[in-house]
Amino acid sequence: MAERRLPSAERRAQLVGIARDVIATEGTDALTLAYLASRAGISKPVVYDHFSSRSALLLSLYQDFDQRHLADLHAAIAHTPPDLRQRVEAIATAHVACIVSQGVELSGVAAALAGTPALEKVRRESERRYVDICRQAIRSADGAADLGKEAAIAFVGAADALGHAAARETISPELARSTITTVLLSLVNASG
Repeated sequence: MAERRLPSAERRAQLVGIARDVIATEGTDALTLAYLASRAGISKPVVYDHFSSRSALLLSLYQDFDQRHLADLHAAIAHTPPDLRQRVEAIATAHVACIVSQGVELSGVAAALAGTPALEKVRRESERRYVDICRQAIRSADGAADLGKEAAIAFVGAADALGHAAARETISPELARSTITTVLLSLVNASG
């Protein structure tokens, strides 16, 4: 097997991209480190240099999704005037767009990692960063508005459920966005 030597960061990015493609086209169960090596045209030890186990690969995929989600959220907020309703709509739009674009990939990865302490730690940290960005966007639009701890839990739960419903095409992305906007505005007003 002739392997093309890539710098470590490029190889890792390549492997993450191939892994996402495998999950999207064949499902999470099809993703093994051996299959990833085969699809990448490299030897298994090269894959193991980047991911010590299948769980480590799945956790890396989850973190990749999270980074893209936060980047999309930052971009949406940066292009929105400091008006409370517009900021909330931007948050809702970015949330739905991210979940819809990640579709079955994110659900499969989260399901495969369900119950693992590593995922729970990463998920809690991810949620904290996400809520912090949302709270800052809300407060910068209206200094009296905020999203308390319980309201943040309700918002994230509702936004995730609605985003996943849109990804499964149970509801339209527009309905998911407008409902998240309504929910978040009601929670912000209740908090602020």
